[in-house]
Amino acid sequence: MTFRKTLTLLILAMGLVIALSAWAQQNAVAPTFRSARADLKVSATTAASESASAKKPLNQVQVFALLAGGVPSHRVTVLVQERGIDFEPTDDYLQEVRLAGGENELISALQNAKVTKSATVDPAAQARQAEVQQHVARGAQFVLSKRYTDAETECRAAIQLDPQSSDLHMVLGGALGGKGDLDGAILELREALRLNPDNQVAHTILGGVLGEKGDWDGEIAEEHQALRLDPNIAEAHYSLGLALGNKGDWEGEITEERAALRLAPNLAEAHVSLGYALGEKDDVDGEIAEYHEALRLNPNNDMAHNNLGVTLRDKGDWDGAIAEYRVALRLNPNNEEAHSNLGDALRTKGDLDGAIREYREALRLNPKDEDAYLSLGGALGKKGDWEGAILEIRQALRLNPDNEKAHMILGFAIELRGKGDWDGAIAEFREALRLNPNGAEAHSGLGMALEHKGDRQGALEEYRAAYMIDTKDAVYKQDYERLLRQVNQ
Repeated sequence: MTFRKTLTLLILAMGLVIALSAWAQQNAVAPTFRSARADLKVSATTAASESASAKKPLNQVQVFALLAGGVPSHRVTVLVQERGIDFEPTDDYLQEVRLAGGENELISALQNAKVTKSATVDPAAQARQAEVQQHVARGAQFVLSKRYTDAETECRAAIQLDPQSSDLHMVLGGALGGKGDLDGAILELREALRLNPDNQVAHTILGGVLGEKGDWDGEIAEEHQALRLDPNIAEAHYSLGLALGNKGDWEGEITEERAALRLAPNLAEAHVSLGYALGEKDDVDGEIAEYHEALRLNPNNDMAHNNLGVTLRDKGDWDGAIAEYRVALRLNPNNEEAHSNLGDALRTKGDLDGAIREYREALRLNPKDEDAYLSLGGALGKKGDWEGAILEIRQALRLNPDNEKAHMILGFAIELRGKGDWDGAIAEFREALRLNPNGAEAHSGLGMALEHKGDRQGALEEYRAAYMIDTKDAVYKQDYERLLRQVNQ
């Protein structure tokens, strides 16, 4: 399978950066902070934060937050030149900027920037906001290390100090989303939007969480809201594209991913998604080009390596595919899609033991992956372990009783087990055909089971149905003509 993933966690981290930046600007509180963000090397975070802060001068926190969040030094330089800063940079501060990834261009821009000092604020409010920032800063660091329960604790402590802050509820929603509590995340994000309906970042994050729950229409609605408030949020275009693609609107996804890339040309994840959508439109060369561009921008992008492997597989280059899957897993051992894909490739190459290991690892990471159960069952069956195969296929059906493919495969597994349970096989094939009356393989399997039961007329009807559905399959034709001759003798 090709790796399709919403930007939820990346946008959650983006929300932490933006929220902290907004607090710092509103309250002139500027403790040194190295923000937490994951994976997104270049984004339009700055566009969203510019809208939220009405292009106010950057403060010390924002400069570090942007650098630590993966925004390129050149982009931070442009922001410093456009907006100025609200502090006098000391030599020690500039050295810290260098250590945080700031290049000479940025150092020069800070030294020559227009300085607009913040107005004096109420000391009590300043102290309260400083405490809020400390909680959220720790929360951001916990998110980066995937300690989501600790992040939740820090966010709730911050909300106790400032319960009417839309941004705080937004950040808590991010922490809950990270720990897998999607319903809790939605509740907090909706509260953030109740407090501030124009919080475009909250709309973007909520869209991503809804996408994680499979609510593509809900995600589309939220991303449209975010883009209505600020059409220059690259992440919103990216997530909107993903949702449209998940609904099969590949042209729509291509349009949105290209819009994201116009705003943030180095957004590697958008190149990956654009490549996927181009592949669905049969533009294989365009697909490969986008994956290569994503890898040029970020050689450590496991999604791009995985998807490139799928494309090489489709071109018949199994060795090349295996190499890409292994790189993806070296970069991210928890990429369950890459484990499943590697399992498929190894099975095709005849390495059944290797395939079984990969499928089991994929299921350890995601016990709800019904396709991985079917693949594992297929590999066990090829090794002659039909009891093990049947067990895994039934696991897939426990997850999704309406999986017609699983019913069909189970029917064949029961037949091949060799215990003469033709009634059990017939039941599975009939259920597969109830779910999909045009399944040629299920008709063929049912015909085989009926023939073994002695129902030659019923078998003949099923063989004929399989042949009429797929007239190019020589086996279906041979089975039908063979039994027809026998019946007519």
